[in-house]
Amino acid sequence: MKILIAVHHFPPRFQAGAELRAYRTANWMRKHGHDARVVAVEHIDQGPADGVAWQDDDYQGVPVRRLSYDLRKAPAARPADVLRWQYDNPWIERHLAGYLSEWRPDLFHLISGYIMGAGALKAARQAQVPSVVTLVDFWFFCRRLTLLRPTGRLSSPTEYDPRACARCFFEEKRRFRLAAQSAPAVADAVWSLAFSTGLGNVLGLGDIVRAFAARYRDLMAALQTATAIICPSRFLIETFTAHGIDPDRLVLNTHGLDTSMWLPAAPRALDGVFRIGYIGQIEHHKGVHLVAQALSKLRTDRPLDLLIYGNEQAAPRYTEFLRRQTAGDARIRIMGRYKNEQVAQILSQFDALVIPSLWNEIGPWTLFEAFEARLPVVTTNLPNMSYVVEHDRNGLLFRAGDAGDLTRQLQRLIDEPDLAARLVSNIPPVKKIDEEMAILQDVYRRAACQSRA
Repeated sequence: MKILIAVHHFPPRFQAGAELRAYRTANWMRKHGHDARVVAVEHIDQGPADGVAWQDDDYQGVPVRRLSYDLRKAPAARPADVLRWQYDNPWIERHLAGYLSEWRPDLFHLISGYIMGAGALKAARQAQVPSVVTLVDFWFFCRRLTLLRPTGRLSSPTEYDPRACARCFFEEKRRFRLAAQSAPAVADAVWSLAFSTGLGNVLGLGDIVRAFAARYRDLMAALQTATAIICPSRFLIETFTAHGIDPDRLVLNTHGLDTSMWLPAAPRALDGVFRIGYIGQIEHHKGVHLVAQALSKLRTDRPLDLLIYGNEQAAPRYTEFLRRQTAGDARIRIMGRYKNEQVAQILSQFDALVIPSLWNEIGPWTLFEAFEARLPVVTTNLPNMSYVVEHDRNGLLFRAGDAGDLTRQLQRLIDEPDLAARLVSNIPPVKKIDEEMAILQDVYRRAACQSRA
């Protein structure tokens, strides 16, 4: 089969979950006889006055078309116009329509939808190429992807309200955000008044509400055009069913690990240190600051360490905040970026891995990597993590955003000598990439056959 995989970004500049998913999918399909290519966006602030620039290259054996455009040059006079260009970019649609018509793949596979937007699915439909979508976040009804508001509150995953999105849009601005954080009850009352009276129209609030309502309507309609929708977690199935997506088109296909490139890990050094680890993106929604707070409250005679692995440049302001928070504590070290092949070596250093996410992670990868490494996991009690980790059986859960509760769970691992071994003994077998890709390959074939029929 000829398969075109579209994703918002791609390595080597970008290496988060969706990007790595696109690479490993294309790489596996190519190794198993398919002609898989990737199209991704490299820049959104560089490009011609109208449309996209593009460059074809090769990343570790995978052909990639990298698109660049300058969103600032979009003919968008009002905030509502800017919002529309963010989720329905006609430049991307026009380029992809041409690419699909020229190459004529058997299938178009969109991962996430973020940045690529509704135009990607419209282009596939225009070119009469069947499409498959893999959901890895909540972008189709949450512009911020994570359902996490600028104030730190988590939005409902199953109920959509364009007024909440409009408020979120304004609270991205510092003056609105600080007011909401310092006096949340007052802010709730003021926003309620603004939405229910003509005051909102004076502020332009009505236009923004209507723009978000249109976004939701347009993106749900675009998603419905996909032949199949892959969900890597049961939580996504439940969420998108609640938003009216036909459950018969939602396919559960959980993460499968590719450990073929992992370098062998050395045995854990018996140095007496209780070493806590974090591995992944260093960004606010990942909750890394909670681990640092918890470490400072642990009570033990054992030496303690916290090693944080991840790209320090992805969110430099948050990294700087983290450095200020941990200044003077030599036990906390930010280790920087790592390569996927180093995962086993990194995890082998830890006594526990903490996944402190503030949002409903889709997986996440690090959870399954820790399970494969037979390492105790302490994670947030939000789904999908709470769907995988059974508290006090194969891992420990703590209340989302609660550093004190995280401290209590870590303290248990220090104070209860047999706890770690008991948790590890109940870790289930970890699904591997061949199983995940076999399911995906079957979805591809059925989608292509359904389209031909």
